[in-house]
Amino acid sequence: MSAPRTTVMMPAYNSHATILESVESVLAQTVPDLELIVADNASTQPVREVLADVRDPRLRVIRKRRNTGTAGGRNAALRLARAPLVSQLDSDDQWEPDYLESVLPCFDDPSVGLAYSNAHIIGHPTGHDDYIGDPSVHPMHDFPKIAEQNPIPCPTATIRTGAARAVGGYATWLWMTEDYHMYLKLARAGWRFAYVHRQLARYRWPSATSGLTANKRQHELWELAMYAAFVARHPLTPGPRRQVRVRGRRELSRWLHFGK
Repeated sequence: MSAPRTTVMMPAYNSHATILESVESVLAQTVPDLELIVADNASTQPVREVLADVRDPRLRVIRKRRNTGTAGGRNAALRLARAPLVSQLDSDDQWEPDYLESVLPCFDDPSVGLAYSNAHIIGHPTGHDDYIGDPSVHPMHDFPKIAEQNPIPCPTATIRTGAARAVGGYATWLWMTEDYHMYLKLARAGWRFAYVHRQLARYRWPSATSGLTANKRQHELWELAMYAAFVARHPLTPGPRRQVRVRGRRELSRWLHFGK
C-alpha cells in the first residue's frame, strides 16, 4: 500500500446506524492512497463489531476507554496520522467519491493550510440542500469576517497535519464548536484557506435524536465560551472580541429578564 496522502479522522459514538455508509464513502474515493482512523469513543457496542465485514487495510479502528467527545476522538486520530494532511468526517456524514480528488490540489499552494468545499444537507427541516449558498465570500479566512459565523461545512475540511498539530489540535474542553475553534486558530496562525464550490459531501442535519448541535441553546453557549477563550488568548484579534461583547450582553439580558 502506498503512503497515504491524507488521514481521515472519524470520531464515533453510538453511530451504528450511519457509520458504515460514512466509512464506505471514504474507502470509495477516487484517490485511493489514504488512511482512515475511526476513534471509537467508548460506544455501547464497539465500533469494531459494526465494521467487522469491512476488509480494507486502509481502515484502522481504535477504541477509547471513555467518551472524550468529538474533539478527543479527532485528536486521537491526529496523533496517529501518518499523512501530511488530515481530513474531518463525522460518522453520520459522507463524502462524494471525488471529494479528495477535488480538494487535494488546493495544497499545491504552500500558503494554504485548510481547504474546504460546499456540501449537500441531509434532513434539513425545510428541505434546504445547499450549505454554502453564496460562494462570493469564500474562502473565508480573514478576521474579523471569519468570526461572524462558522463558514466551513465540517465534513469538507482538510487541513495540513503539521498546522493542526502546531495550533494544539482540537480543544477537548469544547463539546461543541471545536471545529470552528480549530479554523479560527489556523486563521490566526496565518494560514490561508482554499474553497471548492462543489457539493462534495453530505452533511446530516442534527435532529432531536442525533447530533449534539440539535440543541440550539447549548450550541449558543458553547460558541460564546469558545469566543471568550479565543479572546483570552488573542485579545487584539478583531472579530471574536465583538462576538463576546454582543453575545455576552445578550446572555446577561436573558438572565436578568428570564433567569435562564
